[in-house]
Amino acid sequence: MAKRKKRNAFTLVSLLFVMVLLIGFYIWNGKRKKASDAEKEDSKAEENITVASIDSEQVKTVHYIGKDADITLTLIDGETWISEAEPERPINQQYVKNMVNQVKKVDARRILSENAENLAEYGLDHPKAYLQVTLQDNSTLTLQIGDESSGISGCYALVNEDNKVYLLNSTYRTGLDFSDLDFTAVEDGPDITAAGIDFIQVLKRDGEDFELLNDKDNKYKQTSKMYPWVITKPYEEGYAADSSKISDLQANYSSFDFVNCVDYSGKDLARYGLEDPAASIYIKYFETHTETLEEPETDPETGEEIKEKTTYEDKEYRIYVGNQEEDGNYYVRREGSDYVYTMRKTDISKMLETDPFELMSKFICIPSIDTVDRIDIDINGTAYTMEIKRETLTDEEGKEETQASYYYNGSKVEEDAFKEVYKKMIAVGYDAKAEEKVNTVGIKPTMTIRYHIVGEGETTLTASFLPYDDSFYLVDTGHTIRFFADKRQVDDVAKAVKELIP
Repeated sequence: MAKRKKRNAFTLVSLLFVMVLLIGFYIWNGKRKKASDAEKEDSKAEENITVASIDSEQVKTVHYIGKDADITLTLIDGETWISEAEPERPINQQYVKNMVNQVKKVDARRILSENAENLAEYGLDHPKAYLQVTLQDNSTLTLQIGDESSGISGCYALVNEDNKVYLLNSTYRTGLDFSDLDFTAVEDGPDITAAGIDFIQVLKRDGEDFELLNDKDNKYKQTSKMYPWVITKPYEEGYAADSSKISDLQANYSSFDFVNCVDYSGKDLARYGLEDPAASIYIKYFETHTETLEEPETDPETGEEIKEKTTYEDKEYRIYVGNQEEDGNYYVRREGSDYVYTMRKTDISKMLETDPFELMSKFICIPSIDTVDRIDIDINGTAYTMEIKRETLTDEEGKEETQASYYYNGSKVEEDAFKEVYKKMIAVGYDAKAEEKVNTVGIKPTMTIRYHIVGEGETTLTASFLPYDDSFYLVDTGHTIRFFADKRQVDDVAKAVKELIP
């Protein structure tokens, strides 16, 4: 009985102890919630503190110190900001306007110290940025930005040098983060549509030049509707380019975005490697302009109504490329300007490092069969002739049509058999390039193919294949011998020609 009474007493005491703990926690939690709510309300109120404000239209001078910059800017004629120390310096007008707008109204999240004794605690003994604007009535507003806050998001600041430390939004810090170079205006590059580029030229002081053009008039006798582009440097005789690779290449030359203007005087071009440039990059392109006609016109061919008119304007652009900065970016100068800019290494490298062979159409000769009337083939001294004879016939309805007949060594052959050999012939391609000059003196070709082209642009296309080693033939098209063809592919053509049966 005594043990039971003791156990009941212990249980009662335990329950009372737990009850006291619960009551204590309830009271503590209620007070904490009230304190937290009070802090939130207090924080909301503090975020609306307007410390200073100005009429931005009345600002006449701006003094900024930050990073390596210490610049005073003055407003001229109410619209243009110039540097007091360097009036001829082109100034980035938008950056100055942004700074003025930044302090149009200075809002603080809270006051951290009414009279700070140790500004170093806030990074304000040596501010990250200093801005002072002076108004027409000579009143001023000064803002100094210190470190980022280690607690609540924001940055420490002094306003008007009253020694009060404020917590401002981080936008004040990021909006006043400029180097001296940032204040020099950078001109915009041309507005180039990649597809509008029809000529590219890269000339190098040391190394291989590159030139590509859209040979619309077939001046080089190398192009066709399939391959209208021709590479004219480093191959002066011209080689057709692979049209499928042109659009990517054009994109490489469509953007001339300058990073910084590092010199606007043009008095020391040698310092940047631009007195004797390492390279020049030159493009021709066209701009398209579409206008709505006041009065619609009629297309004379189709009779359709024309409401818009499109015109094309020819343009050109050239830059000179100098040395590289420590970070790899290049110094460049636009033709006709003394300003020295920097361009990103990635942008310039794409323009300078084009591989002409990779861009080439690998077909050695690929004339359309509709333009060929005869093919002369010489294989180890034996002559073979493939010929297409065409005649125009008129049917009962008076419509004309062309009928072709196919011959091999004077004897008629099946069209399919003839065309099968022709496909093998035009499929022979450049397989590799010779890295060094090849001596071909005394070497006779294993096979020579001559395509006789009729009609407009009548000419003869010739390709000879000279023995080189077990893998390649040298390709001779009448110009400098530069490339190899796959020996197996050439031998296959020779075999097909010899085995064509009349």
